[in-house]
Amino acid sequence: MALTELQLPTKEDFYRNIQHAATEMNNIMRRWQDMAEFLATVDAADMTSIGVPTGQVRTDLVEFRTAVEEIISLYQGNSVTPTNVPDAVMDKIRRMT
Repeated sequence: MALTELQLPTKEDFYRNIQHAATEMNNIMRRWQDMAEFLATVDAADMTSIGVPTGQVRTDLVEFRTAVEEIISLYQGNSVTPTNVPDAVMDKIRRMT
């Protein structure tokens, strides 16, 4: 379905929206990379000391780190074969208690 003239943004608004989305994507990737690097430094003793239970939660955190690293690698132009489905990993993290 084509947009009507009333729905079309101006060229400036269109470019601004695209530029904003690209900037936001870069910022998100940097934050995710920082999180993945942080999680890579957290060992079992650290998780125990902050109260992260052993078992599935720790496994989910490792899968999250791996998924984020793979997404970042793909974003940077590297060839990646995903270890897990990122959507499923993110859903587990969202539901973590």
